[in-house]
Amino acid sequence: MSRDDPFTGGVAPRLRRLDRELAATVTDAQCRDWVADRPDRVGFARLGQARQEIRTAAARYRVAPPLTDRVTVLSALAAGLIVVLPLLLVVPGPTRPLTLAGIAVAGLWATLGLRTALRRLRIRSARGAPDGPAPIDDPYLYARQRHGIEACALSARADRSYRRRAAATDLEYALDWLAAAQEELPRLR
Repeated sequence: MSRDDPFTGGVAPRLRRLDRELAATVTDAQCRDWVADRPDRVGFARLGQARQEIRTAAARYRVAPPLTDRVTVLSALAAGLIVVLPLLLVVPGPTRPLTLAGIAVAGLWATLGLRTALRRLRIRSARGAPDGPAPIDDPYLYARQRHGIEACALSARADRSYRRRAAATDLEYALDWLAAAQEELPRLR
């Protein structure tokens, strides 16, 4: 995959993607542990520890808190264009503070309503999507995770910032935990 090329930038997005994949895998492994006749508490705990090390490494790359909800920003812009801008154009002459406050409140409510509608549409479309195979059943899971972590560690070692170079150590620990989890988790065939 070209996005895991160690010589192309963007370590932080790759670490977030690895964290999301590991979160789904840990949840699946934990659910299997809860319903199993012979529970395996060590396997998903080791995967969880690998995820924690990846999250620690990703935190070293974070300069400012990431903007996680694009829907909120887009709905605020849409509400500003749809509700607030026409209201400002309609209000004649000198605007009074009370009028501006009313326009701001209308924009806020429009933003919240648009965000709620978009969220409901996303939930409705997710309900209709078929479920794929469980992440833990993927035969290439560990190889893909290992490759991604090694690529991020290589990029972290080459970084000029000492904080980001320290992320390579965290990623090496994550590789150790991932290898230990690979030995522990039973494969269902």
